Amino acid sequence: MLFLFSTKGYNKGKVMIQRSLLFFGILFLLTGCSISLPVGNSSSAATGSVYKSTNGGETFEPKIKIDDKTSISSADVLSVAIHPTNSQIVYLGTESTGLFRTTNGGDSWEKIVFPPTKIYGLSVDNTNGDRIFATGIYEKTGKIYRSFDAGANWKEIYTEPGSNTVITSLTLDTTNPNIVYAGTSAGVVIRSTDGGETWKNVVVAKGPVTEMVVTDRTILLTIFALGTEVSFDQGATFEDNTKSGITTRVANTTDQTNLVLPESLYTVAKDPRQPGVFIAGAANGLFRTADYGKNWTELDIIESSKKFPIRAVAINPVNSNEVVYASGGVLYKSIDGGVKWSTAELKIGRGVSHLFYDPVTPSTLFFTLRKF
Repeated sequence: MLFLFSTKGYNKGKVMIQRSLLFFGILFLLTGCSISLPVGNSSSAATGSVYKSTNGGETFEPKIKIDDKTSISSADVLSVAIHPTNSQIVYLGTESTGLFRTTNGGDSWEKIVFPPTKIYGLSVDNTNGDRIFATGIYEKTGKIYRSFDAGANWKEIYTEPGSNTVITSLTLDTTNPNIVYAGTSAGVVIRSTDGGETWKNVVVAKGPVTEMVVTDRTILLTIFALGTEVSFDQGATFEDNTKSGITTRVANTTDQTNLVLPESLYTVAKDPRQPGVFIAGAANGLFRTADYGKNWTELDIIESSKKFPIRAVAINPVNSNEVVYASGGVLYKSIDGGVKWSTAELKIGRGVSHLFYDPVTPSTLFFTLRKF
């Protein structure tokens, strides 16, 4: 992004030159001995689609190697799934370059034979890491597939009737992996209770269902740009927590005129240690809910980071006070629940699509990239 600076108030060229010299002199003093431009959209940005940190997000390195001649440096990553018992095994679904797996924490990747593109949904059975579900577009039609052998063979288990719908989300019930949920770009949510053999309607949401979190009888739907819808009875009924369904007050006040609502809600991160607690990234900042999205409080993030959409958020799986999010070309990290933030420059040429911790070693953190 190009930042333009202007000086007003004086018309004489000499005065403007003096002010410009003073301005750049201050910049030189604050930066030590050099001036650098932001690299978020620059041609000098590092290449890669997957980056890994082993020091809690202080530094990252690209993890893109397939072999000595090929890599996944240009892949647009749409979905991520981690093996339930071996966190060294990670699956990536991409927009147009296929499905990939690493078995060594990202040091190398292999391409899995999976013809569909636009792999928005990807989920691994938490009781059997060889059992994988994936969505994709094949011959212009949205479909769902299942594998029992870690992706060696696939069976088509659901297909959309036309070519205008994408299956945008997919998840398994954490207490019963035979219960499978899928959401579409048209807002339709369906469920299977027999591992994908048969399906039934659950609800028609108010917009594209980009994420789903299912725990026991609770289902949280992230509705793109609108908010959330939540069911506490396994989908029998839903509470509408989108903008049109709720009135949200400023935290700890009765003020109804200054509403706190995420604008263009992009993503939610579930707190693994506190039921009902989620942190959401939006077009206007970072928000926290303790009641599945009915009420929100805005986190006090660095003001300049609100200038960019926040599409990737993660919470440390063993420490709810550690939160990370990406904005522009910077990673922001808090270890006190969002009171203070540290920063790390990412040097990227595309947007961050996912942030995720290694569930076994939380000092290990990944992010992936895609074009938006």
